[in-house]
Amino acid sequence: MTSTLMADYWHEETTIAEIHQAYDDGTLTAKELVLYYFNRIALWDQDGPYINGVLDINPDAIYIAEAIDEERKQRGRKGALHGIPILIKENLETRDKMATSAGAIALKDWHSKYDAFLVQKLRSAGAIILGKTNMTELAHRIGTDMPENYSSRGGYVQCPYGPEKFEVGGSSSGSAAATAANFTLGSIGTETSGSLLNPATRNSLVTVKPTFGLVSRTGIIPLSYTQDVAGPLTRTVTDAASILNVIAEIDENDEATKARPAHTPNYLDSLIKNGVQGKRIGVFRDPHEGFSDQIDLHRYEEAITTLKDLGATLVDPVKIPAVTRKAADTNTVSFECKHSLNHFFAKAEPSTGFHSFDDFLKSYEDYPQLHKYGHDRLKVRTSVESVLSNSNYITAKLQDLGLDDPESIGSVLNDQKLDAILFPSSCNQDVAAQAGLPSIALPSGYHEDGRPFGITITGRAYSEQTLFEIGYAFEQATMLREKPNF
Repeated sequence: MTSTLMADYWHEETTIAEIHQAYDDGTLTAKELVLYYFNRIALWDQDGPYINGVLDINPDAIYIAEAIDEERKQRGRKGALHGIPILIKENLETRDKMATSAGAIALKDWHSKYDAFLVQKLRSAGAIILGKTNMTELAHRIGTDMPENYSSRGGYVQCPYGPEKFEVGGSSSGSAAATAANFTLGSIGTETSGSLLNPATRNSLVTVKPTFGLVSRTGIIPLSYTQDVAGPLTRTVTDAASILNVIAEIDENDEATKARPAHTPNYLDSLIKNGVQGKRIGVFRDPHEGFSDQIDLHRYEEAITTLKDLGATLVDPVKIPAVTRKAADTNTVSFECKHSLNHFFAKAEPSTGFHSFDDFLKSYEDYPQLHKYGHDRLKVRTSVESVLSNSNYITAKLQDLGLDDPESIGSVLNDQKLDAILFPSSCNQDVAAQAGLPSIALPSGYHEDGRPFGITITGRAYSEQTLFEIGYAFEQATMLREKPNF
């Protein structure tokens, strides 16, 4: 299909700072920017290459933009994201006209009474919620054979760098694809184990998977009490810092956010070009074989050399036995999944129509024709003891936190006095998630066939400032992101 962009007054690969400058100069309005992104979504997300990253558009987005334009005229800029269009993953509750289904067709008509806490923060900062993104169903492969880019409600999300050719990653597949394809300034994704880092590295994006507890869980359809986090997906480190500044707030209804340090830094202050200088960074070289198709060893060596040239002290290699040891038959998420969803269904306002996990599961059994990949991975949750006082759950949780575990990533960081550890692709995703540690993903070039390659860097708890310092310096020294062509 030959498509013509009607709203041709703006351009791809824009940034928050550039948009604010255009608003200040009077060369762009928020309404025009919303129309620009809607035009791109119509042409290339829902037609053309059919990326299918956007599940719903916000029917009020244009009117919100008009109100923001008037507000800017009357009182100036409201907040850090004033007039900035943001897409959010479809497992985040919103009190507007959009459904919150987490990709499940059984929840396609559920409309929450409330905004998720982080959505409240985005709106308060002036962001325009442009729409909601497609995702892996329930942020989890429902059936063994189900691809991670699929949901029963939204269908398949495609990688903008190679639709129907390259993996897009999951479960924040739509958030990543839409941001990479310039259907939005940026997006919000969520992660239980890899769902931010994996799609970011597969789509040449920046993401920050925050320390557990830095960003509120309130209003996220859950999988895990101890691993669910939300974070930004952007094209630049600066924009990721700007968005994280807004959503990293203490939530009185989320106990995990109250354990954070008393002072949260302004992450924009961390964006310095000599941010790698003097950092002690471990280099991980033993990824699990399941990541072999994602890793480009030549590009990884280039990234290592860049960090060394920027002044890092490299500890090469570092061994992290927790990355490669055999996973237990049941882990923390296995125990918490059914329990957390039971809690969600019991508390949802208005009612979803389901009163428990078992009630919800029955909808899959009653309508198998709607679930072509089956639901065996969801059903297995019923066989896991969901009482959170059992010894296996407690033991798994203690091991995740690194208690008396010299093989944990936290122990390696401490014992070798490292500021951070570098990984190829997102091969650190499980151990970082289980330990609740922060990671940043960065574009790091492309495979010979055009697939994006990324690196991830994991630090100590609440060391996002350090990760932004390293990430910004690396980005500015390399500038390796390229926009997809379609």
